[in-house]
Amino acid sequence: MASLVLRAGLLPLSVRAYRAERVRASLAPALAGLRKRHGHEPAVLAEKSAALMREAGSGPFAGLLPMLAQAPFAWVLYREFTNGGMRGYDLLGADLTQRLSAQPALLAGWLIVCALAGIAVWNVRQLPEGSPRYVRVLSFGTVLFAAFVPVAAGIYLVTTGLWTAVERWYFRR
Repeated sequence: MASLVLRAGLLPLSVRAYRAERVRASLAPALAGLRKRHGHEPAVLAEKSAALMREAGSGPFAGLLPMLAQAPFAWVLYREFTNGGMRGYDLLGADLTQRLSAQPALLAGWLIVCALAGIAVWNVRQLPEGSPRYVRVLSFGTVLFAAFVPVAAGIYLVTTGLWTAVERWYFRR
């Protein structure tokens, strides 16, 4: 529930990030032209690129705002998950402090891993054509990560990953 409240609170920042993404996409030809003309002058290229983006009402770091705003909250939650604050709560009989890496027969852990794999596949399919291969591979990072964190953290990853996937689908359609 806490992750849903957080993500709802971050929605205005996410909307700005998706708008900035659209602006960057529309500016791509102009930015490519600047790179072609000023590629040998990095300072001039950076200055002209920043001016172009500023003129369009965007910036190079607009997409980072939701992630940066969420980071302290995720850190506090992770501390709570690992310090035993969730001990006594369970999901499908698994204590929320248990980890799949320590207990390979943990049904809740495998369900979380499968859910995250499904979300990762969905996200990869939503990527634009020609996206770099590393971006496709990085989408599966949380799947591996989920095996080593407490079940409670896995629930958070599924919740926020699903929210992000739906949000991305909605704003990019």
